[in-house]
Amino acid sequence: MRLLIGFYALFATLFAALFSLQAHASPLTPPKGGQYAVIVQGNNGVEFASHADDMIAPASTMKVLTALAARLELGADFRFATDIQAQAGAKQGDAINGDIWINFVGDPTLSRMDLVALFKQLGVTRIKGNVYVNTGAYNGYERGNGWSWGDQTLCFAAPVSSVIIDKNCAYGTVTATQIGKPAVGNVATGVPIGIGADNVEVMSYGDMARQFCALEVDMAKGNFYELKGCITPNKEPQGLRFAIHDVEAWGWDNIRWAMNRASISHDGLLRVTHQAPVGAQTLATHYSVSLPVMLSKMLKKSDNLYADTFLKTVGRHYYNKPGSYRSGTMAVRAILTKNGIDLGNATLADGSGLSAHNLISARQMLSVLNFIQKNDAQLDFIKLLPSSQVDGTLAWRRSVTAPMMKNKVHAKTGTITGTSNLAGFIDTAGGQRKAFVVFQRGLSQDPATHERYRASKAPWPWTVFEKGILESIYQQQPIQIAEQ
Repeated sequence: MRLLIGFYALFATLFAALFSLQAHASPLTPPKGGQYAVIVQGNNGVEFASHADDMIAPASTMKVLTALAARLELGADFRFATDIQAQAGAKQGDAINGDIWINFVGDPTLSRMDLVALFKQLGVTRIKGNVYVNTGAYNGYERGNGWSWGDQTLCFAAPVSSVIIDKNCAYGTVTATQIGKPAVGNVATGVPIGIGADNVEVMSYGDMARQFCALEVDMAKGNFYELKGCITPNKEPQGLRFAIHDVEAWGWDNIRWAMNRASISHDGLLRVTHQAPVGAQTLATHYSVSLPVMLSKMLKKSDNLYADTFLKTVGRHYYNKPGSYRSGTMAVRAILTKNGIDLGNATLADGSGLSAHNLISARQMLSVLNFIQKNDAQLDFIKLLPSSQVDGTLAWRRSVTAPMMKNKVHAKTGTITGTSNLAGFIDTAGGQRKAFVVFQRGLSQDPATHERYRASKAPWPWTVFEKGILESIYQQQPIQIAEQ
């Protein structure tokens, strides 16, 4: 029986490989109406290039540049340090007789419970002075130029500020149990946001479609989220996630909550400052995990907040000034240039790839990948990328689901509306590791075709195109692309 099972598995693998070879015997067809850029490099240089100098929005493949610059500039031992300071001698027994400063540095891992633990480190029950929230680590906009305004309520576009608590994202629910009955918004006890649902209609999916109605949200100062529009009924509360809108209020409310949880009374005011005190004493510190751990999460999960935090932190570290999108993008370019990576006419607008203003060519992206591959013994970078059928955004990507492709592709995905990108490395059937970039943009279909693909769950044309290229590289077969 075991022999039969083994033979069957071997036959299935061989059949899949033969099927792939037959499928790729004819030229690959790019998505109709779209544009593509492909470049592949092996041990002897560039093996294939098509439209490799076209400028394309990199989407989340931009995170490869950000991560590399952070690794080079900050070092593997880097950790974010959020601390509380007071003037020397202010702590006396179980009280602090004077002001304290909480120095936030944009740590994307800092949670509400970490804030409680930070206050508990003080070992006091009373603060007889003001609490200053120092936001001087960063300046400038909290969201990048070129981000979509329609994404501002969504957690993947949370504001990137010095004050980051629970990823500047809050959770709530909306309860809508019966058509015609009012909906009700709820948040967990102690979470400092509000949800209003008085203007939400509960109706059937068909009525929603006929009325072109959907659930929408308006944001207000103080992190109140007013839901409006329509929702279908559900027996259970439906989960919602909101990007924080008013970061200052979010910081203050969570500091009050954390002090209360730490059993600390406070006599003074909460104030914002942009400078740490001179000659002050550090009384408590929270450290993040190490840089490689954070970069792994950023790349595997394609975490935008982590990426733009690192962009601003790199700018702060490189120029010794408050970090911003401007200083961060300039620092990334300078750091990569110093290491022999010429980005030429590439445009960098943020670190995450959310901005529509980012532009880079496949050849420029390849130069980044080449540096990573040549220096991976020191950087230990490639293992931080998602791996096909293993983890991150490549765990279920349909272009790498063939059995032979398992754990063979180590690459960063990049997806925004109309764009589907992949950049990284393939371990070929012959044992060679090749760098590749596949960029696709202008991906669009008429509504009927789009609905047909969605309903049938058939792979999108751009997925089929990407799959053909990747499997050709893996099998070390010539890439053939049909003329459009």
